[in-house]
Amino acid sequence: MIRRLFTSRESILLYVFAAMFIAFSVKVEGFFDWFSLLEISRYWVVVGMLAVPMTFIIATSGIDLSVGSIVAMSGIILGLLYSDAQVPIVVACLAAILAGALAGAFNGGVSSYLGIPPLVVTLATMALFRGLAFGLSQARSVSDFPDAFLWLSQGDAFQIPTGAGGSAYFPVPLFALATVIAVGWFLMRHSWVGRFTECLGENETAAHFAAIPVRRLKLGLYTACGAVCGIASIFNTALYSTAKADAATGMELEAIACVVVGGTRISGGRGSVLGTLLGLLIIGILRYGLKMAGMRSQHVVIIVGALLIVTAVLNERMASSGRHAWGEAK
Repeated sequence: MIRRLFTSRESILLYVFAAMFIAFSVKVEGFFDWFSLLEISRYWVVVGMLAVPMTFIIATSGIDLSVGSIVAMSGIILGLLYSDAQVPIVVACLAAILAGALAGAFNGGVSSYLGIPPLVVTLATMALFRGLAFGLSQARSVSDFPDAFLWLSQGDAFQIPTGAGGSAYFPVPLFALATVIAVGWFLMRHSWVGRFTECLGENETAAHFAAIPVRRLKLGLYTACGAVCGIASIFNTALYSTAKADAATGMELEAIACVVVGGTRISGGRGSVLGTLLGLLIIGILRYGLKMAGMRSQHVVIIVGALLIVTAVLNERMASSGRHAWGEAK
C-alpha cells in the first residue's frame, strides 16, 4: 500500500500538481487567490467534461477529433430551437444532447462497422459538424438566454470564507464536472465497460476471440462521447451567454492533452479517469500560473506542447517496460 502511494501514476501526478501549485504560490505574486482560482475553474469545466469520454476512446487506441465541432453544432441547435422556434429551454437542452449523441453514433458507426480508422472519420466529421453549425446558424450568434439557464455556468453554489475577511464562491458547473468524472471513474474501474475498453485497446483481435462485442462497444463509446459533448455545449453556451458556430475551436486538442498527461496511453490499452482529472488540473494550473507570471500566450502553448510530447513518450516507455518485466516474470 505504501509502495503504491509513491509509485502509482496517479500519485506521481498528484505530487507534480502539488509541487507546481506550491512553486507558483511562492514565486508568482497574486497566484494564490481562491477567488481567482475558483473563477478561472469555470473555464476548465467543458474541457474536463470532454476529456472523460475521450479517455475511454483513447484507451481503445481510437481518437475523436470532432468533439469541439459537436459542442459547437449542439450549442447552435440549442440556441436556434430556443430563440427561433420558441421551444422551452429544457427541451432545447435535451435536443442538444440528442444531437450530440447522434453525431457520436455516426462517428462510431462509420468507424466500427465500415472499418474506417477513427482518425480519418473524426477528422472528416470535425469539418462536417462545424460546417453544419455554420450552415444552420448562417454564421450568426444566438444570445438572450434566460437567467436561470446562464446560472448553470455563471452561478455560485455557496460562499467559502478565505480568511482575513475575504471570501470566494464555489461555481455551480464544478458539480456537473464532478458528476461526469465520478461516472467515468466508476465505469472505468468498477464495471465491464472499463475492462472491455482496455482489453480492446491492448489487442483488438484478442478481444474478438474473447467474445467482447467490439463493434457495439465502439459504437456505444462514441455515442456516449457525443452525448457528453451535447451536455458540454449547454455549459459552454451558458458560460459565454452565446451560441456560436466557432465555439470550442481547438478544444479537442486540449481534451486529448489532459488525457495523455493523465497517463492514458495514446496507443491504447490503459486508461485512467482520475489521471485525466489530474492532467486537467496540471495543465490548467500551468497555463494560469505562467500567464500570471507574465508569459506570452504563444510561449505558454509551446510549453504545454512540450509537456504533452514528453508525457506521451514516458507513457509508452513505462508501458513497454511493464510488458518486458511481465514477460521476464513468465
